[in-house]
Amino acid sequence: MKRLSLLLAACAAVCCPALAHPGEFGLPEPDANSHAPVRDKVVLVQAGWLLAVPGAAPARERTIVVRNDRIERIDTGYTRPETITNADVSVLDLRNRYVLPGLMDMHVHLSMNSGGETAFRIRGVSDEIEGATAAQRNDVTQLIDSELNARKTLMAGYTTVRNVGSEGWHIVALREAIAAGKLEGPRILTSVATLYPGSDDGSGACSGVESCRRATRRQIDMGADLIKIYASCSGSRPCGRQDAPPTFLPDELKAIVDTAHSRQLRVAAHAHGEAAIRAALDAGVNSIEHGSFTPPDAIPLFKKTGAFLVPTLSVQDNIRKDIVTAKGSMLAVMQNFLAKHGPRMMAAYRAGVPIAAGSDAGIGVHGNNARELELYVKEGMPAADAIKAATVNGARLIGRDAELGTIEPGKIADIIAVGADPLADITALQHVTFVMKDGHVFRDDPAPAESPAK
Repeated sequence: MKRLSLLLAACAAVCCPALAHPGEFGLPEPDANSHAPVRDKVVLVQAGWLLAVPGAAPARERTIVVRNDRIERIDTGYTRPETITNADVSVLDLRNRYVLPGLMDMHVHLSMNSGGETAFRIRGVSDEIEGATAAQRNDVTQLIDSELNARKTLMAGYTTVRNVGSEGWHIVALREAIAAGKLEGPRILTSVATLYPGSDDGSGACSGVESCRRATRRQIDMGADLIKIYASCSGSRPCGRQDAPPTFLPDELKAIVDTAHSRQLRVAAHAHGEAAIRAALDAGVNSIEHGSFTPPDAIPLFKKTGAFLVPTLSVQDNIRKDIVTAKGSMLAVMQNFLAKHGPRMMAAYRAGVPIAAGSDAGIGVHGNNARELELYVKEGMPAADAIKAATVNGARLIGRDAELGTIEPGKIADIIAVGADPLADITALQHVTFVMKDGHVFRDDPAPAESPAK
């Protein structure tokens, strides 16, 4: 009995340390300094070139003073660590690199692997399993896929993403695990499932006003940060083409948007066709995803509502690959997408529609998110505005511009670096060598042998 009592007491010491007393069962006596105040951690990020606010000119030889997870100030020149008192100070030498805010991708699918990658699968489990068991299995496998893809995304310099469309609970679990510091990945905002017109048992299916309200609230109850809807079908289907009508009726679209807005959630609308884009904007959505055939008469609607266009031009890489073997009507559809998507995006941009960068990674390759910015520049957008689309505008779209999107005092310390000037060559952003998120360093490759050209 005495042995049992000792065993229970030892378990209490391990499982519930508050129940054990110092000195018992080998526990150490309290340290005399255990009640000393916790010292701040200060990191001096020495930047050779600093693009603190994309859209403004870069500065030369600056020090970003990061205190804990926030930017305290930006000093001219290279601040010496001995000038900082009452803190644990470290120095990061990025004097040979271009430093800028963490990038933001407003359209990813972390649990998808359609970009030529191999998705994780559980061996020995039949694909014919149906019902709840299949849903649970898929949720687990997608969690593993999304965790791997989240890390690739972070290492590519993307510190914030919107995950627009994932079935099940895995994406919410991943978001929370990353936020808690248990896993490595970007800050995630998720829509959970995408809402679509249907009467099946899918999480996002809805038909009629009341059904669509319920489906919207279902995503909110699951932890959605935003709501995503299919205002049109996929571009590979007839209901996703240029002249296709919207998939939802106007009252259904309005019910979804009003329900989301009543809970202060924003709405993203997948829309390719002209009528679908107009209908979604009329209903009050906050962003049009893809917008492949954005018509001229939709531009006043964008400007009236303040909605963003998230172009996802990276999907064109898949179309260019597949068009080689396309035949018949599908060949014409692909040619039309390639001919219209870029020019219509640029027409909206030139008219003042805010562009927020979104790569559709998952349809494209995870970790290659910055390819999207290269395509903007190829279409004629200045590199400065392409970077702004992936920083300042992304932060505005998600309503976090007070703390994200630029390197300024008071903002969260999301900082990346590259070895060449991205304003001169936007592809430099496809070769990130340093990543800090929330004041923590996740990547710091060896500095380049020579300073990049001025």
